[in-house]
Amino acid sequence: MISERARKLDFSSYLVDTHSDALAWPTRHQVDIGVRQDGKTQQDLPRMREGNMNIQFFAAFPAPQWIEKKMVIQTVLRYFDSFYTLCRNYPDQIEQARTVADAKRIVASGRIAGILCIEGGHAIEDDLAVLRMYYELGARYMTLTWNNSNNWADGVLAEPKHNGLTDFGREVVREMNRLGMIVDISHVAPKTFWDAIETTSKPVIASHSSCKAICGAPRNMDDNQLRAVKQNGGVVGVNFERTFVSERYRLAKLPLDEQRTAALKAAEQANGGKGEAFEAAKKKINEEYKSKTEELQPPHWKEIVDHIDHMVEVMGVDHVGIGSDFDGADMPEGMEDCSKMPLLTQEMLDRGYSEGDVKKILGENTLRVMTQVFGG
Repeated sequence: MISERARKLDFSSYLVDTHSDALAWPTRHQVDIGVRQDGKTQQDLPRMREGNMNIQFFAAFPAPQWIEKKMVIQTVLRYFDSFYTLCRNYPDQIEQARTVADAKRIVASGRIAGILCIEGGHAIEDDLAVLRMYYELGARYMTLTWNNSNNWADGVLAEPKHNGLTDFGREVVREMNRLGMIVDISHVAPKTFWDAIETTSKPVIASHSSCKAICGAPRNMDDNQLRAVKQNGGVVGVNFERTFVSERYRLAKLPLDEQRTAALKAAEQANGGKGEAFEAAKKKINEEYKSKTEELQPPHWKEIVDHIDHMVEVMGVDHVGIGSDFDGADMPEGMEDCSKMPLLTQEMLDRGYSEGDVKKILGENTLRVMTQVFGG
């Protein structure tokens, strides 16, 4: 239950969520997230308003398979177009923000401030001119990598190719600093992280990462990295993904992931990676995987706040934010969609956080970084 105090605090706060994959629905599946999509999506405009998600970074994610098809930039632009269409179709609910002043004005009008961002540095196709054009179109942060490595930076789940950032990778960071685009170090390999921290002249964010001290997911950040972000003046947005929140759940799910990967690889080799037989085999493998994972006991939503607690202990309250990963992750029990966000406010109050500190974590810390990087 949400107390009147928690509800009042929540709905008087800026709630800045630094990562959502909700644009995948209109871009890839022609699903209108301007209307309720209960049971299909985790996020849509009506439920965002119910959860007071009033400043939202929407990611454009050109999955690595588009690299081979030479459709990376086109894919990013399709995501952007989906966002512009959403704003055009629902002007009474959402408007694009390019500055902090924009965001505050839009929120004051009772609407959602939407901000574009890019997930994966391969999106620029090794061209600073493309980076600059994304900025002009409204992108205000870019993750230097996704899990894959690109031609100038190593990703966290890929074999190292560059030992961190290349010289061009450092140039990308400096150009982002110059433009006023936040450097996002979620998804990067450890050496890439340290190279980025060394290179940047402005605060960074980890848009959607949690704590390795609690859960050993490769995408989570260790305490030395958390302290480095504090020293840099940046913010880490807590990720809600089940396998980033709970070590128990991650370890239970890991063998299922490995089995699916091996089965898909075998099916691809047996069928040449294409054709009806391959598609049928892939469908069966994925259905079996889904059935087995649904048997696992998911973590509880309160475990998200355990990560907030740890970050506050290591970094201090001024460097912690929210990076939900809605529509890009499996959510803990009780946090099935974005309308449930006020639960976090209630739990932080229950754990003794002051109202001022709750406001910082919900959004004020990230607004500070936004102001420092791309202006008021």
